[in-house]
Amino acid sequence: MKKTFGFFVAAMAVGAGLASAESAFEAERKKALASPYANDFGPEKLTDAQLASYPAEHVKAYKEVLLVKCAKCHSSARPLNSQFFEVPGKKEEKAANLVRLQGANKDMFSKPNVWQVENDIWQRYVKRMMAKPGCEISETEGKAVYRFLVFDSEQRKSGKNAAAWKTQREKLLADFKAKNPSRYKELYEK
Repeated sequence: MKKTFGFFVAAMAVGAGLASAESAFEAERKKALASPYANDFGPEKLTDAQLASYPAEHVKAYKEVLLVKCAKCHSSARPLNSQFFEVPGKKEEKAANLVRLQGANKDMFSKPNVWQVENDIWQRYVKRMMAKPGCEISETEGKAVYRFLVFDSEQRKSGKNAAAWKTQREKLLADFKAKNPSRYKELYEK
């Protein structure tokens, strides 16, 4: 009887631990959904035409991690329409790439709500999301979605696509300001 009771108590403790993990996850999810960003009002998915030029590893990370696992806590639109732009390249290349970007597109550095150019910004963001309660993204999946976000940002937010990105992002910001003026002020008028 004591063994059975002990097993029952242990099982209840494990169950309570799962319940608290689920409730912490649900609390994080509700917080994310209750605190909208301009990004959330943009497209939820990339088009097939956009994905056609992406390497298979990035398409896989997009379809299997971002659209499935990341979207459990917030819309997939949140990272896809974010102003985040990570300076591309390996550590030793980033300084030269930053200078190249500054010369090629001055708008990227004068419009922080359209572009937020930083070293390792996607890496920090993905790590922070992975640390949230209930996150089911493995380290390998985190690295894959990080590489996708860096590549996607470079493809859609710079170079020949910079003007289209600027137009899309400015429309998102204007729509967001009209629909959520107090949240807009909190986020973007600092």
